[in-house]
Amino acid sequence: MFKQEKGSARNWFLILILLFALFFWWGKKQGKIVLFSRSKMETAPITTVAEVVPPAEVINLQEAFAQIAAVAKPAVVNISTVQLIEEKHPPVEFYFGDPFEEFFEEFFGMPRQEQQRRQQRTPKKLQRRLEGTGSGVIIDPEGYILTNEHVVRGATEIQVTISGENGKYTGKIVGKDERTDLAVVKIKPKNKLSAVKLGDSEKIRVGDWAVAIGSPFGLEQTVTVGIISALRQRLMIEGREYRDLIQTDAAINRGNSGGPLVNIHGEVIGINTAIYAPTGVFAGIGFAIPINQAKEILDDLIHKGKVVRGWLGVEIKEIDDAIQKQFGLPDEEGALVNNVLKDSPAEKAGLMRGDVIVKFDEKKVFTSYELQKIVGQTPPNKKVKIEIIRDKNRKTIELVTGEMPTKIEEAAAVAPEEVKGEWLGMKVSNFNSELGEKYGLPKEEKGVVIIAVEPGSKAEEIGLEEGDLIKSINRKQVAEVKDFNEITKKVKLSEGIVFDLNRRGKLLYLSYLGTE
Repeated sequence: MFKQEKGSARNWFLILILLFALFFWWGKKQGKIVLFSRSKMETAPITTVAEVVPPAEVINLQEAFAQIAAVAKPAVVNISTVQLIEEKHPPVEFYFGDPFEEFFEEFFGMPRQEQQRRQQRTPKKLQRRLEGTGSGVIIDPEGYILTNEHVVRGATEIQVTISGENGKYTGKIVGKDERTDLAVVKIKPKNKLSAVKLGDSEKIRVGDWAVAIGSPFGLEQTVTVGIISALRQRLMIEGREYRDLIQTDAAINRGNSGGPLVNIHGEVIGINTAIYAPTGVFAGIGFAIPINQAKEILDDLIHKGKVVRGWLGVEIKEIDDAIQKQFGLPDEEGALVNNVLKDSPAEKAGLMRGDVIVKFDEKKVFTSYELQKIVGQTPPNKKVKIEIIRDKNRKTIELVTGEMPTKIEEAAAVAPEEVKGEWLGMKVSNFNSELGEKYGLPKEEKGVVIIAVEPGSKAEEIGLEEGDLIKSINRKQVAEVKDFNEITKKVKLSEGIVFDLNRRGKLLYLSYLGTE
């Protein structure tokens, strides 16, 4: 049996060999199987990628940008701020009727008028923590950092992060200037810091390279490149007037504020400040404050904490064709005095509305902006000569410059007419177009406007607010402060009082009955 199985296997093996031979012969005949030797193999061609050799000028430009980044980045810092904002939250009001009103009236005998008075209680004061971020540039190895005033405005905490160092430094504002939007922050470093060189912004040209460095959206040490797009003489940004701004298309975004704009030599030529962003992000238009403006005031900021400027105390206007003709001026040079502030150096010297200033301290005045610069650069308490044109006649007067207030509003506030009436902790002034625009009141209204309410006062308890226009008190018309003073002398709160008000364009009656 074993021999029979062995013979059967051999037969099957021979049959497989025969079938393989037949398959091979058929494939060869049909051309399905091709035999080839190694020597006849055709090698697929190898494609060689051409090496790009950029011009030497491009390589040099790239190297220049890399060197700028290497030199400037260590001096650029991230500034994080915390601001505590106090907000007033009004009590809950039921606009469709108080569901508890009948309950109080029926079970406690509380009059509805008393119920309403309690609803008009003093708003609650709450604090909100607001965090912000910006950039800055180290200008001195001892830890002085230049940034924007708006980056640190109102900050109760300032933290500074330096590239390559662990931890954060606590910053302190040593000086700030709202007019130029510049500030200096001081930290106490462990070692000497890397500082940048301040360039000359007077030498920049439209078309020059510009490199912006900062922390947009909190992304530290971001470098972007562009050119100087334009030089802007005057721009209004968020209600603040900026002069001689540098416009660039180097990408600047939120968080870049306070960081440096650097030239091709690695020198700071500006402090990045604002962007034109209809969509909220960079749109190819950014602005920087010329570094020369900062250099002029750095010493004052560091050593005095503020900028000391000369002050004239006038509001001025540019001279155009119409003014030139009507005032009989020889040309459009000079600055027209539009208003003279009370108790200002200008008023004391005899300057009048309608005067045209053509020369200040022996310097010729071509425009109103030039007059502002000249006066600002003049130290306070300096006796100067001013040449004016009054009624077509030239005249020279002497004036002693004053010190410019921190805010222009402070200068306006010295006028005694600004606050004429005071009662129950509120101050009122006659209604005018400026107050109407400020508080959203119609121009045709008449009355007195509340310009201040003392916290915790009876006026606040009653529910009166700054900006309210008082039309009448107890149905007696209040046309001016004189009426207000006479009427309030006769008012007894225990007998009740009703105010007829215009609050931001909405008419309402406000009533109160209580103790004096």
